[in-house]
Amino acid sequence: MHERFAVIDIETTGLSPTRDSVLEIACVMVEGDAIAGRWSTLVRPNGPIPAFATAIHGIDDAMVRDAPSLGVAMAALRRFARGHVFAAHNAIFDFGFLGLRPRGGICTMRLARFVAPEAPNHKNQTLRTYFRIDRRLQEEILPHRALGDALVTAHVLLACRRRCEQRQIPWHQALHTARVA
Repeated sequence: MHERFAVIDIETTGLSPTRDSVLEIACVMVEGDAIAGRWSTLVRPNGPIPAFATAIHGIDDAMVRDAPSLGVAMAALRRFARGHVFAAHNAIFDFGFLGLRPRGGICTMRLARFVAPEAPNHKNQTLRTYFRIDRRLQEEILPHRALGDALVTAHVLLACRRRCEQRQIPWHQALHTARVA
């Protein structure tokens, strides 16, 4: 039986889970070898969005004025992702902001380091190019936005699975190296 993954990505007002806020959450479902669903929501932050953050992802105060709180957004995410293993690129960052402590969650950065150590680096955008993931996936949705980044991450996960098959690396062994404690 294939694992079912809920690949998440977030946009935030900064880099500190204790001082900054989540602005957007996206989740892409991976079941077997396919993308099985998508979900995203803006999130109302705890205060005004700094100009530097808006410059990066384009999310401004007006866009999130009527958005749900983080608690409401997380309840919706948990319903959508029920029965799936959470995964994210640099999972410690995303999981920390969302307050997730998913046993067995997967970090696709760790996974890529294990199955493609020869890649120039293991940033999501570098892996998109390295694994020849269609650039339009992200650009059609919006660059530096959670859903586009979650789609790229989902495809990185699928590319890592294919790489394991090509190199005869047991998938369960690769996933074990990528688990978040």
